[in-house]
Amino acid sequence: YKVMKSRDADTSQRCLSFELSFPEIAVGIQPRHRFMSAFEQRVVDTPPDRRYQYLLIAAEPYETVAFKIPNEPIDKGEGQFVTHWDAEDKTFTLTLYFLNPDQMEQKQTTKVQTAVATN
Repeated sequence: YKVMKSRDADTSQRCLSFELSFPEIAVGIQPRHRFMSAFEQRVVDTPPDRRYQYLLIAAEPYETVAFKIPNEPIDKGEGQFVTHWDAEDKTFTLTLYFLNPDQMEQKQTTKVQTAVATN
């Protein structure tokens, strides 16, 4: 697997890209992903660390792979959270961007304005 860190030149958003190869995956099967909080993760004698969450990627017949990433809001906007399965090369890529603090404020303001407008 490969993990790449970068920063968007225009927005300064931090970006993580994960590329995993699954050469033995069965035809017609596509890898799946999900996020897991630190509170779901059970490690003996280690209390949950709320600063982190886990990105899990699973594909039969492989073991599930977990990456420990910052527990910060992820930008789910268009082109900011992308997954791609290349069935020919059997490579799965997931790219995500974290929201900047000013983007989080802007989203909160929009939510409040929308709530006030609908009431």
